[in-house]
Amino acid sequence: MAQRYTINMITPDTKDWTCKVQVVDKSRPRDNKDKTTKYQVLVLQDEEENQVQATIFSTDITYFENEFAPFKTYLVSVAHVKLPPLGYENPLNKFVWTLDKNTIVEPVEEVKPPEDPLPPPTRLTLTTFHTFEYQSKEFEFDVLAIVINGSPSTKTATGKRIQEFIVMDKLKNSTKLTLWEDFIDHEGVKLFNQLHDYPIILARRIGKSSSGTSNRFVGLTSKFNTTIEINPPYPQAAELRTWIKTIETKLVAYKMKSTTPIGSIMLIPFEDEVISVANIQAQPPGQVFNVEAELSLASKDQRFSVLACSNCKQLFTRYNVRREIYCTSCHQSTHLIPRYICSSSKLIITN
Repeated sequence: MAQRYTINMITPDTKDWTCKVQVVDKSRPRDNKDKTTKYQVLVLQDEEENQVQATIFSTDITYFENEFAPFKTYLVSVAHVKLPPLGYENPLNKFVWTLDKNTIVEPVEEVKPPEDPLPPPTRLTLTTFHTFEYQSKEFEFDVLAIVINGSPSTKTATGKRIQEFIVMDKLKNSTKLTLWEDFIDHEGVKLFNQLHDYPIILARRIGKSSSGTSNRFVGLTSKFNTTIEINPPYPQAAELRTWIKTIETKLVAYKMKSTTPIGSIMLIPFEDEVISVANIQAQPPGQVFNVEAELSLASKDQRFSVLACSNCKQLFTRYNVRREIYCTSCHQSTHLIPRYICSSSKLIITN
């Protein structure tokens, strides 16, 4: 019997080895840059949550088409193990595997005696919503998010197909996710049909979408190597699902307000309940919330506005009579108008 190894124990010199792994990521078959060879990339993970990138080429993709289902467990024996080519190093592992017809691949339920599958994976390296705008345009990162709303696919001015979705995290931060071309036919169709259930996605190797030639963040976008898993079996996703149930009524209202009359979507702030001052300390770190409070004024003469030139907006903070003046800043006759006015002693304060 072949000896059992974990991923990190296996090198190009290891003989007659077997490793128990589950598939935690699987791309669709792709053409290489020269369009001479098809390839498919997987990420395999063992019981210690060590990971390795595995690749299937050409006709071997069809050979294994019924195997390597996402999050299923297999016994893999004697894959071809090698160092990646210079410039193609992978951060998951020092080595990469190639799966071909000489590789033995056994679903755990088919071996004798049958074996238990590996437990649901927990290893994730995620980029948080509040850091999206700071990523470079070339960087690819992983995101776990709830899909709140979406629109049918459309075409850009150049004729390329796109489909937009609104995604959100547990802190109610939201942004747009744009899928391009064949991602629409696979993940886009599924997500659009499941919007009523608020599907959770694990989008790997997603990118930042920027405005024109600038680096200004406008949302997320699918890239060539992006994979999107819908409702993945991670405990982090299960936690999001539990949270969704607590705010589902608000999500329904948000979905309605973020849908335009013509069926497209627009990104709007997430309206949340107003909490009391006493409950401020109970809010999670980083949470954005609204507070309704009455101002306690140190003086009854407290002013809630300052006057400014109606033309150049020069402030005159020590004067409180609205009238026409000659402004020495913009050199013309203008009116003094109030700026930063608050007309009530009750304010809605956003933390």
